[in-house]
Order: sequence, then C-alpha cells, then structure tokens
Amino acid sequence: MRTLAARPPATQILRVGVALIAGAIILLGARQALAAGITVSAEDVTTASGGAVEVTISGHSEPLIGALGIDVRFDQTLLTPHSCQSPIAICNTSVEPGLLRLVSVSLKGFSGDITFATIIFEAIGPAGSTALIDVDVTTLSDTIGVDLLDQVSVTDGSVTIDSQAPLTPPGDANCDSTLTAADSLAVIADLGGVYEAGCFALADVNCDGKVSVADALTILRAIGGLPLDLPPGCTAIA
Repeated sequence: MRTLAARPPATQILRVGVALIAGAIILLGARQALAAGITVSAEDVTTASGGAVEVTISGHSEPLIGALGIDVRFDQTLLTPHSCQSPIAICNTSVEPGLLRLVSVSLKGFSGDITFATIIFEAIGPAGSTALIDVDVTTLSDTIGVDLLDQVSVTDGSVTIDSQAPLTPPGDANCDSTLTAADSLAVIADLGGVYEAGCFALADVNCDGKVSVADALTILRAIGGLPLDLPPGCTAIA
C-alpha cells in the first residue's frame, strides 16, 4: 500500500509565499533605483563677446552621494572663468588652463535635485564661436564608499558667442546689461532677503567663489573709478 507524503501546513505555505513576494518587491525596488540612476548636466547658454555668462552644472540622484569629483573642461581661448560657486563642493578654477575641478565629501550624503556648481565665464572669443563645456565625473560613491560611476549619465553643455546677444558685464546683478549703483543695491537687497537679484551669481567680482557685501563695495568702487583690491589673476571687473 502506497503512503502519501504529508502536505506542509497551510501556515508554512503562506510564509513561503509572503517571503517570495517580499523578495520580488525588494528586487523590483533595487532595479527601479538603478534605472533612476544619477544625472549630471551642463547648460547650453548664449552670450555676447566680452560678456559674462552663468553656466550651471546640475542634476539628480536617487542614491545618497557621499564622495564626488567632477572635471569641467573648456576652451581657454574662448572662455575665461571668473568664479565658481557651489553649495556642496570645493571648486577650483585654476587647476590648469581650460580645466575647472569640483570635489565634495559628505558623511550624511546628498540626493534629489542637486546644483553642483554655478560657474561665471567671460566670453573672450569672437562672435560665431561655440565653446564646449565638457563634464567628466571622475569620482562618485555613496556614503559607505560603494562606487556609483556605472549609474551616472552625463550631458555636456556649451557657450555660444552671438553678436546679437545682449552684453552682460561682470557685476550686472540686476541683468539690465549695464553696470551701475543699482547692481550694488541689488546685491545688498538679495543678501538681506529684501528681493532677489536676477543675476546674483554674476556679482562675484572679487573671484572668491561667493557673493557678499565685499562684491557690492567692489562694484561701487569700479563705477566710481577707484582702485580695486582684487586677488592676483582676478580681472572680472578690472
């Protein structure tokens, strides 16, 4: 006589089923996170020859970023970097001609929509030329050191020098294409939270990577024809 094998209890079958479903959900979540990945991109902008232009490096990350390195290359015969402002990174505009570097570390990490840097260039090339903003992510890991470079998607940008574009001089904080005392006022108002200066980043005329009252004072001195106390190599408003 044949003996039938005992069936597993219903509770055991239920537990196995729940475990399989949970595993599938975790796997799906991991795949979705991987698919979301990380993006880093530079803007495409236009300016006149001799004008100042703001180029933002921004992106998005689903995983927390703990360590970051970005090299930004450009044609130094067409563009001169005057400042680089970043809420998350140290930015060096003078690594070598045509190369700007961002480095950042964070134990807590950062994610979501990210502004990596805002760079102010002066367009020194002739009208009709275009300078590529070549973005290279050299280091990218999470907060425990796991490499994330295979998840990043990079988009380069460009600066087109157009004779028809309005000339925006360095220090033109209110975006009216002229340098006046109103720009100094716009800087102070923005710093004080009174109103926002439309081209606030352009006001970093002392090349220290931030906009402060010192820049407002430098703008006033430049307008008044007074001597400017600028660091070596800083010609943003000279």
